[in-house]
Amino acid sequence: MRTLSKRVRNSSKLIRYAIGGGLAAMIDLFFLWFFTDLVGIYYLTSQVLAFVISFTFGFYFQKYLTFRDFSGRHGVQALLFFLFQVIGLGINLVVLKWAVEYAGIHYLVGSVIAKWVVFVWNYIMNHFFNFSGKEEWR
Repeated sequence: MRTLSKRVRNSSKLIRYAIGGGLAAMIDLFFLWFFTDLVGIYYLTSQVLAFVISFTFGFYFQKYLTFRDFSGRHGVQALLFFLFQVIGLGINLVVLKWAVEYAGIHYLVGSVIAKWVVFVWNYIMNHFFNFSGKEEWR
């Protein structure tokens, strides 16, 4: 019975993470499009700018709504979240560049593909290392 309860909690956490990540991805995609198509900035530079904008939303959503972490470790968690996100941004840029320049995929479609890859990375890192509630990370 305890295992079933843990699976349900983890499933609901993953669903909340997907919702928060989906909202952050929509913010990111909007600003990627805005900076690339309306402002005329190179799509990889636009992706970095979009990341900067969507980062803050993502951190607060995941900390408080997904992982329900109200600990006083805000600074450490923000730093770890930022580190994981920056690594994810690097992965995103590599996948995006490959999708656009080698596979001939539109940059917005390539960005969606990249976001799915990065979603897995970010969830694993934040679930197990950042918002895990383990004492050794305090």
